[in-house]
Formats: sequence, structure tokens, C-alpha cells
Amino acid sequence: MGHSIEDVKSYLGWKGKAAERKNLDQSPLSKTNSLNANPPSNFTSSTHWKNCVTIGTIYNQARCGSCWAFGGVEAASDRFCIASKGRINQIFSFAAVTECSDEASGCDGGSASATWDYINNPGIPTDRCYPYYIPTCPPSQQPCEPPTFVSTPDCWYNNTCVDGSNWDRSIQTVSSVYGLNSVLDAQNDIMTYGPIEACFDVYEDFLSYKSGVYIYDGTSSLLGGHCVKISGWGVEKGVPYWLVNNSWTTYWGDKGYFKIQRGTDMCGIEDDLVAGLPTVSS
Repeated sequence: MGHSIEDVKSYLGWKGKAAERKNLDQSPLSKTNSLNANPPSNFTSSTHWKNCVTIGTIYNQARCGSCWAFGGVEAASDRFCIASKGRINQIFSFAAVTECSDEASGCDGGSASATWDYINNPGIPTDRCYPYYIPTCPPSQQPCEPPTFVSTPDCWYNNTCVDGSNWDRSIQTVSSVYGLNSVLDAQNDIMTYGPIEACFDVYEDFLSYKSGVYIYDGTSSLLGGHCVKISGWGVEKGVPYWLVNNSWTTYWGDKGYFKIQRGTDMCGIEDDLVAGLPTVSS
């Protein structure tokens, strides 16, 4: 990424499994025995739902350990677009979750369930209503200088949108928050409802990822935990993988994406899969 190891550690804001809310509900497909036992070998959400602009967009969490918020807000935004058949088609507020969740510590970290719990209650406005003010820079200017970690801005969830739009109309909620307990669960959920949030352990060798399927080298040092959005899967050179949107701009990795081995719980990425069902009016 062009940053020091200490800089990168400050971006890794997942607090780990101990911070996740206990006893997450089962996925709705699993509960109703509606799982497809033979999902396709390849699936890409941005191709399947081409009209939803957020799915294929790579975002920028900047100098803040807000990855836990980004992974969930990105996935939720995608799911609202899918559920509304494109009527709701914009990114929701990373800032509202980062700054206002009482289950997390803002730029100092949080959990996937904290993000989805917040979207469940009190609900999330759009990014246009409540924008992310933490300083960023375009991918062409990465890495931004100076590399200064940002303290969490104050929450101003006060029923007023900065763009003049209607606050109540801006707010969206999910009706349930649930965990996905297997690869099959996750694949079925993505195919049906859209991308999901995942959190995993980051080792030093991950920072130099450029292409291919990432597999931990077995020797690099653990740096911390990170949350991301899984938007699909596939097989490359015989290796099954998850297709993942990172939030470190298109400057990092494969234009902001990475692939990580699927089915082996690589770096714990299959241990903490969380999603929610949008509440969408007709």
C-alpha cells in the first residue's frame, strides 16, 4: 500500500470474534431448508445485478479503522438496491455507523454485527445525507500524505441531512441480522440477497497482494483483523476463491479487489460472515 506496517495496523479495525454479538440468528434460507446444494462454480454480484452501482465500486475508509463499518454498509447498500429492484441505488452512510454506533469504537475498531445492528436500529441514512468527512484522496494520489490516523469525529445524528433531503425518507433499516455458518450458506445467501460482510485475520504478506488467489504464506506476522465485502466467488487454476471488495481504494491489490482461498477458512474468513435483510416498501 505504500504505508508503514504501523500505519496499516491502524486501518485494521476488526475487534475479533470476541466483539461479535452472541447467538446471531441463522440465515433465512438455512432455516427454511431452501439452500441450493449445488451453486454455480462462479458467481459475480456486480455482473448478476448490473444496475446496482454500489456492488462494483471500491471505496476508501482512509486513515480510520472503520473497515467494520465499510464492509457492512457496502453490502447493505447493495442489498437495498437488489431488494428494491434498483429503486434504491446509492451508497449509505459510512459515517453514521462509524461515528454513532454504541457497540463499537469508531476509528478504533468494531465488529460486523455492530454495523448490521445499527442498520437494524436506529437505521441508516444515505451518504449524501450524512457524508464521510474523514480525509481521503483519489487513487492516483495514493498513498495520501501525511499518513496520519484520524480520531473518530463526533456523532451528529440529529435528523438533519446536509444535502437538504428529507431525513426520514433517507433512513433505511434491515428487518433481521444473521450469521452464515458455512460456505454453502454464504453462497446461497449472496446469490439470493446480495453481497455479505466478512472479517478475517490480516498477515503481513497480504499487504503486497496484487493478483491471483491469496493463501497465507504461513510465516508472516499477524497485523490485526479486517472486515470486507464478499461479492462473489470462482475458481482460478484449480483453487476455489472468494471475490472480495476491499476498502483501501483501487490503488491497492487488484484494482481494489482481492481473491482469497475459499473452503479452507483461510485466515478465518469463513468464521465471521454476517448479513441482514432489507426492509423495502413497495
